Amino acid sequence: MHEWPISEWLDNPILVKHIRSRLRPQALASGVAVVLILCLCIAWAGLRSALFQNGTAFGLYLCLQMVILVPMGGSQVGVAMAQAKSSGILDFHRVSPVTPSALVLGFFFGGAIREYVLFAVTLPFSLLCLAFGEPSFRGFVQLTMALVIIAWLTQGLALLNGLMTRSYRGSMGVMGLGGVFFLFLGAPLLFATSRASALVEMDIRLGFYGFSLPWLAVVVIVAAPILALMFLASRRKMESDLNHPLSKRQALLALCVIAFILVGICWRGEFGQARLLGRLNRDDLLVIDIILLYLMVVAALIVATMVTPNRAEYLKGLWRATKQGKKRLSLWHDLSLSRLFVAAACLVVLVAATVVGGQINEAQGPQYTHLGSFSLATATAVLVVGYLGLALQFFMLQFGRRGPTYFTLFVFFAWLLPLIAGAILASSSTVNRPGGASVLILNLSPVVGIGFLAIPSSDYAPSFVRGAQACAFTPAALFLFVFGSLLTMAQRGANREFRLSQSGLGIDTSTVVVPVVGDQARIQTL
Repeated sequence: MHEWPISEWLDNPILVKHIRSRLRPQALASGVAVVLILCLCIAWAGLRSALFQNGTAFGLYLCLQMVILVPMGGSQVGVAMAQAKSSGILDFHRVSPVTPSALVLGFFFGGAIREYVLFAVTLPFSLLCLAFGEPSFRGFVQLTMALVIIAWLTQGLALLNGLMTRSYRGSMGVMGLGGVFFLFLGAPLLFATSRASALVEMDIRLGFYGFSLPWLAVVVIVAAPILALMFLASRRKMESDLNHPLSKRQALLALCVIAFILVGICWRGEFGQARLLGRLNRDDLLVIDIILLYLMVVAALIVATMVTPNRAEYLKGLWRATKQGKKRLSLWHDLSLSRLFVAAACLVVLVAATVVGGQINEAQGPQYTHLGSFSLATATAVLVVGYLGLALQFFMLQFGRRGPTYFTLFVFFAWLLPLIAGAILASSSTVNRPGGASVLILNLSPVVGIGFLAIPSSDYAPSFVRGAQACAFTPAALFLFVFGSLLTMAQRGANREFRLSQSGLGIDTSTVVVPVVGDQARIQTL
């Protein structure tokens, strides 16, 4: 039997609670009044000018709908989740008969229930624009579906952030940064939405593994797996705060799905070129493939943070293995070190980049030569994924809860500091192009180095380009070796601490990590 049939989901107590609290007449009436006034102002401006005929009025309504669903709806979902967690009521929900899936869906749809009502208020005005011919009904349906997908992605991210963040202030800080970012995008967003009705009528198509598909189909293909992974991670965290958002196998599957999607977008086959990508030349396609490398590195780092155990969790895993009569837990266990996962993530990045690299060679042909090397860029990206995963595991194992702070400092010094120093040195150069020293310093950071390894560079001599490539590749290989050795030393130290606790030397044997009321891991004396 399904875990949450429709009849039970409609009787979801979390959803009912949010409907009753957030749809109170007084609070709802004020929001509806503000939205109606804004919609009437846009309609009056459209009637006084040609905003309806050129699609600008529909773009303004679309921008208003996006503001309601994305920043406002996402923040409300995050606030609802963070408040339930900080107040302790979430622990009572966990021990209630309500399933974790129902809890996730209750917070997901209930937290933004008022925003959905406000969004429904704007729909009649959007349909009014169809009477003036801009956009067509098909374009209206496509843009509305795309808007809902974007809103669900934002709200799912806010829900997962609320479950993963330890404190209410931390959750508010992350959502505040998102709001500031959205505010800075206000002017470009307004321009894009004002032209949305005209763009959607162009019947834009995108490529996916060589097949030319409607743009909305590609959006659904990309968004559906991400939403499923967000739901899976939220469900695991809803079951217990002690659970990682994803298990190591699930995280590897998530990375494979991301790689499959990115390779499909960059694929160029004989089954039909995408109308949009068909206008790009070979160098532009190379840039798109380099962006894939960056996205794979970022995706691997994000997924690694979801499966990397800290020192307390690793010691707990050793204790559990001892009670089971084993020397250690399985390498795929949540409490085991993430070496195997990091190696598998490197393999996924390598395979995805190799497939894309083969497409590049096929598209460029034998007569197209340049000083860049996409294979060397791929190798560097794989090494970057490797040393980032090992560095994160080392800092988490060596410093426990302070590990993320030290890891952030390492990323700043290894990635951002060379960019700052190189930019300062380049700005002080008196020639038209950056000086040689600034290029070498910039390439020490993979943010610039990976792209420099692959993009053709004709402004410098081949010998200098090879030196710059060495500056980009060498730090990645060096960090991989260093953090591999440091992780081994940290693991030996943790094992030594566990053996001392077992033998009664140095650490009281009566102290072990056990789950207590509230589903929090604490040190208690048995």
